[in-house]
Amino acid sequence: MENKLAWSVLLIAAALLFRFLLAQMFRRSSWPRQDIRRRVHMVHNFTNLFIVIGLFAIWVSELRDFALSIAAFSVAIVIALRDVVACLVGGLYQASMRSFTIGDWVRIGDQFGEVIDNNWLSTTLLEIDPHGLGDGYTGTTLFVPNNVFFTQPVKNLNFMRRYIEHTITIVRENKGENPFAIKPYITERVLEHCESFKEVAERYCKLIESRMGVDLAGTEPKIKFSTSELGHDVLTITLFCPREEATNIEQKVTENFYQFWYGAPDSQAAQQPVTPQ
Repeated sequence: MENKLAWSVLLIAAALLFRFLLAQMFRRSSWPRQDIRRRVHMVHNFTNLFIVIGLFAIWVSELRDFALSIAAFSVAIVIALRDVVACLVGGLYQASMRSFTIGDWVRIGDQFGEVIDNNWLSTTLLEIDPHGLGDGYTGTTLFVPNNVFFTQPVKNLNFMRRYIEHTITIVRENKGENPFAIKPYITERVLEHCESFKEVAERYCKLIESRMGVDLAGTEPKIKFSTSELGHDVLTITLFCPREEATNIEQKVTENFYQFWYGAPDSQAAQQPVTPQ
């Protein structure tokens, strides 16, 4: 180590002395001033390059050992703090994307809840039952690390917090009747159940369309008939309704359906003919 220090000092001194002598020689020459400055500048650059190369050649073995030590230390730090760094980067990514704010309803992967806190490392959700309607809070608090933003899709459901597109599916074994016989009756019943909030639903649908820049399917109920793998009749009703009213409307529609086929429906239903296939 002492020899290398001595060689380093000697190299720097020799290079500086050489540069000084050449610069003095150029300044005392009869060349134009512009040529003198250019040659002095070239001498400075070459001597600096020579010093760097010389010092690297002298200390190459120590530099190699030092680089290996730094690399090993860096790898250990990265491995130890990998998840923390990923969470920090995920937090920056979410903040730049602004995919949600406090109070929004979001779905992160399979987790569904209301955002109650969001920091650099994690996002806190108040879990909501995705299969339940109304508020549907389960009472469970979810702490989601921010690194999931790189691996899981994030869905902002805030615009569907008040009104949702609710789908009602009813399956019935076919006993020889024409399933379309119930369509006028069930359509009228669904419209009656949705009459109380029809105007508000239309305004809210237009609000969502203007905010999100998309065209929704509209607020009119959609009724579709199909068959299952077992050959049963499947009635599918899709309607745009308040979240807290969805379960109640589904029960009423299901009751109307079974009253038509098995019970004593009202006078309007009785007037509908049942035509066997």
